[in-house]
Amino acid sequence: MLNKENGFMLPCRLPLPFDREAAFTVFALLLTLLLVYSNSFQGEWHFDDHHNIVDNRCVQVHNLDDLSQSFYGLTCDTADRRISRPLAYASFALNHFFSGTDVWSYHVVNFIVHLSSAFFLFLLIRLTLTLPPMREEYGSVAYPAALLSSFLWATSPLHVHAVSIIVQRMASMAGLGYVAALYFYARARTAQTVVGRMAGFTLCGGAALTAFATKENTAVLPLAFWLYDLFFLAGISAETRRRALKWSPLPLVFMLGLGLLYTDFSMERAVYESGVRPFSPLERLLTQGRVMFFYVSLLLYPIPSRLTLLHDIEVSRSLFDPWTTAAAIVGMALCVLLAVVRARRYPLLSFAILFFLLNHLVEGTWIPLELIFEHRNYIPSMFFFVPVALLMIRCLDYFSYRPGLQIFMAVGFALLLASQGYTTFERNDIVRSDLHLWLDNVQKSPDLSRPRINLAKHYYEAGMYEQAYRELTRAEKSGRDTNLRQIGLASYGLGIYYLYQVNDLRLAEKKFNETLERIPGYPAAIIGLVRIALKEGKIDQAWRLLEGYSPDRRYNRQMTSTRALVLLKKGDPQGALKSAMKAIALEWDNPEPWQVAGQAWRQLDQMQQSLACWEKSQQLSPANPRTLLALVELYDQLQVKPALTRTAIRCLVVKGDGGLDEWLSRLARDSGDAAYEVNPQMLERIIRRVIRSELAR
Repeated sequence: MLNKENGFMLPCRLPLPFDREAAFTVFALLLTLLLVYSNSFQGEWHFDDHHNIVDNRCVQVHNLDDLSQSFYGLTCDTADRRISRPLAYASFALNHFFSGTDVWSYHVVNFIVHLSSAFFLFLLIRLTLTLPPMREEYGSVAYPAALLSSFLWATSPLHVHAVSIIVQRMASMAGLGYVAALYFYARARTAQTVVGRMAGFTLCGGAALTAFATKENTAVLPLAFWLYDLFFLAGISAETRRRALKWSPLPLVFMLGLGLLYTDFSMERAVYESGVRPFSPLERLLTQGRVMFFYVSLLLYPIPSRLTLLHDIEVSRSLFDPWTTAAAIVGMALCVLLAVVRARRYPLLSFAILFFLLNHLVEGTWIPLELIFEHRNYIPSMFFFVPVALLMIRCLDYFSYRPGLQIFMAVGFALLLASQGYTTFERNDIVRSDLHLWLDNVQKSPDLSRPRINLAKHYYEAGMYEQAYRELTRAEKSGRDTNLRQIGLASYGLGIYYLYQVNDLRLAEKKFNETLERIPGYPAAIIGLVRIALKEGKIDQAWRLLEGYSPDRRYNRQMTSTRALVLLKKGDPQGALKSAMKAIALEWDNPEPWQVAGQAWRQLDQMQQSLACWEKSQQLSPANPRTLLALVELYDQLQVKPALTRTAIRCLVVKGDGGLDEWLSRLARDSGDAAYEVNPQMLERIIRRVIRSELAR
């Protein structure tokens, strides 16, 4: 039977010359995680992925000599640039260097990081349970407890976002560095030789630097060292407590120093003063007590219906609004009191409580971040499942005298693990698709604006304009989000709808201005106003709008491309060509700057260069009617007859069932914000001549 005496080990053992337990754990974790994350490797870009990776020029390096630009995160091109999460952004830059924006390689790295974190967690827990203060009670079950704990942690559905949403590699990489640092610290403190201690502390320092260089919430690691030393290396006693209090200023000073290094107080103050957050620092602090208990409930009861990307949580306006605020604060105080008072009797439970709260300290206080994200539990939950695993093992041991009952319980625990793994698999199936992610979020948080805004984007891109309009209207009307600037994106989306689907320039202008009220200087809204001015023939007004905002946005792709278009309309083909080339360098697969470049070369009488640009535009957007018509005119001028015939026939296919003259006239009327201005009489004459000639053959 499985019991403490045989360490809950099966009788078969392979005669391997290395750490069999670690080898089996790696193999089992690899197979299990491949199974539950098998559907995540083709997951699409989500949410902050675009801002931090896809659209972030700082990580788009073309040779490894430029890797250092990624150390500045999002600010490598700004005057006030500062190093930010350098290791995380460098890893994104390396991914981009080797595979561009192909998501598969990013997901592979995320998976390896998570697997490594789970393995180091196993090593840390196993070592912890065999340390002198723990050995007598837990030494015999150190391996099964560590194995079970690491499996419960690694397969938890709460970590899906940290693993499957690419940008959240910041959380998982920080977790890897954090748990590795703790493990090497324990190895160094228990080493019997000077060389062993030096190697352990060197590896600990390297892992700690990895954590610090990845995410700011790891600043509490020095206090984690201090707690770990007190609970598991020195052991809880009156003497060790006095000694720990004596040395406590050292990790506190180190942590505060890191906090000062990371924190931009002026920016935090500006966020609150600007009204971006619908809560004050005190209200955020009060709310976090309820958030902590919600996290615990998710860890213990992670059913699919309770998991989502953006949770809708009520802000605590006072101690009793809602009343659960006071209850949560009292509950947290009682948990801390229990952990301190009963530390000697229940060291693992006490440490797990303090470790959980300590590692929520940075993101769970008054700093003006979002109120709640599931991925924030990646580090705090690392010791959460140790008491759970020990309780399961104790149950199996208690019923060892009843084989049938023990087998029943073992099967029950196995089904529990399988159920958790399946929930993780199911959650990954939702997260891999951006459309499904937001559909799921709208269903579970129907009053939040941001999920509806992101869902509307998918509807619009699919041509479902009325559905997009409905979602944007509800999002704007609700106005409920923990980042009130996001509501401006609903106004922007409505502006785009009115501009291109309804052709109501006044309503579109109103919505773009409302966007700028919420998001001052938002480039896309400025471009919307520029487009309206161009449609109305107000080229000077369009130029003034750009000049007022564009100097600080020289690397914004949309702004650079729009600047090129306005310069073309102003009659400056040289300037338009220069800006178009910059836009192409920033986003080569956007057809608009190629169109501007093509028309600029044409105005400069460089027809071959113009033709090359327009043909490139057609490759990127084969059914664009203006591109086809521009090519018809160029092919006719250059007497490229086969291409002219082919393109003229293509124009007839694209125009649909209406008349040719009506189609050309409609395009001519709407040429204000287009690089190529349609001449309907000339183009109709060319196309009809080509078609007659082809029919005559």
